[in-house]
Amino acid sequence: MDEIERQLRRTAIGWEIGGFRPPEDPLHSWFGRVNWCAPGEVWPESGGKLMHALCQINLTGLPFRPPRLDDLALITVFIGPDELPLDTPNGEGWCLRAYPGLDGLVPLAPRETGSPIKSFPMRARVIERDYPCWEDVAIELPPEIGDAYFDLFENIGGLKLGGWPSLVQSEIFWAPWNRHPAAPEFVFQIDTTEKGNWMWGDNGVGYFGRGTAPGRRDEWTLAWQCY
Repeated sequence: MDEIERQLRRTAIGWEIGGFRPPEDPLHSWFGRVNWCAPGEVWPESGGKLMHALCQINLTGLPFRPPRLDDLALITVFIGPDELPLDTPNGEGWCLRAYPGLDGLVPLAPRETGSPIKSFPMRARVIERDYPCWEDVAIELPPEIGDAYFDLFENIGGLKLGGWPSLVQSEIFWAPWNRHPAAPEFVFQIDTTEKGNWMWGDNGVGYFGRGTAPGRRDEWTLAWQCY
């Protein structure tokens, strides 16, 4: 049992949305707000319309940085204002920007996008034990452990860096045909949140992957599932 637990366990960073005083530091992590960009970048658009700010995640100062995020300092995410993107590349219906450092970033002037998303500051917490959903278990389990899997191993939901994805329907199939040329691996997720007034379809989860294929490390992917 201890060896199985060791093989399945991952550490993650979970985010609490709101419930505390907004900090003065504009580089703080936010849900529903993006404050910074690189010089020359503008507010992203999709189909000629401004995207909504989904979150700004400051990776500096965390207790640890999950794998595939340890070379980055800030991530910002925007989402298209109309239909949720389905298997589209970064920049089409969604936009993720990743920055290796904070030096040189400049304020991104806020824009009125008609966003229904509510903005709240976010606070990080360490998730010591995060376990895969059944579909992601890649090791053979004894029958007595398999039968009690959901009682023994908990997958933690919410906005989460690292750990295991909180699956709704099946394992993640990165388009196209789960043979994406960037060979992405799961990096973080943004869950449906009533507090933040954001939903992926019917109480779904959005999963963000980063490329692992040679020369494609900075290629990001988005998939989402709902009920």
